Amino acid sequence: MPKKRKKRRRRGAFSRLLRPLSLLLAAAAIVAALTMFFKVESIQVAGASRYQADEIIAASGVEPGDNLVLLDRYRVSQRIYTALPYITDVQPRPKFPSTLEIEVTETRAAAAIQGAGGWWLLSAGGKLLEAVDAAGAAEYPRIAGIQAENPAVSAALVLPEDSPITAQRLQELLDTLAAHEALPLVDSINCASPRELVLHYDGRFQVEMFYDADFDFKITYLLSAVDQLEPNQKGILRMTMSDDYEVRFIPSAE
Repeated sequence: MPKKRKKRRRRGAFSRLLRPLSLLLAAAAIVAALTMFFKVESIQVAGASRYQADEIIAASGVEPGDNLVLLDRYRVSQRIYTALPYITDVQPRPKFPSTLEIEVTETRAAAAIQGAGGWWLLSAGGKLLEAVDAAGAAEYPRIAGIQAENPAVSAALVLPEDSPITAQRLQELLDTLAAHEALPLVDSINCASPRELVLHYDGRFQVEMFYDADFDFKITYLLSAVDQLEPNQKGILRMTMSDDYEVRFIPSAE
């Protein structure tokens, strides 16, 4: 009787060793099947207007025959984002059995900022799009008083540590102006003062506000104040009063 128990124990131990091995073999077989059958045969591009589909496909680095299951979608996204500056979001999606769909979101220049001895176009999301000359920069709101640090195409805007406004806050300001459809009326954004920024707005107003202001709140009140003024009035709109709801208009001496 003791000998039979020993044999049963050996068989039980052997079967316990076989189970994980069987699972590994089954997993390997599944991976092998997926690798063998799901190959890229076509690539579709959606959402593009500035770039041609073949430009986006070339930037993706994906080739016919690549495996859809093992495709590194993050790397595909980064390749396109870096190679094509006016693209700000990339969503590669496998469409089994053999198609890769690449959906992109494009952006446009929101402002121009100086850096490395020249002008750079900047998206509202803070992405540097391309270097331009002074004439090209003049087509957009110009950011004065600060400069981009080590600017490069497709890089995120970086400002010096001693800048009175952070890159994130500047992005928030541009986003807010764009959301209120006020950005086309901004001539320039001056950040030379360590205390407050100045918007030159609609060729008529010098708008003063603090760097840490609630931009959405301030822009809403700015637009309301402008609506209450006559079309020929010019001057300073001071939004740095102790009462956040107060906007002081100082007419121009002209």
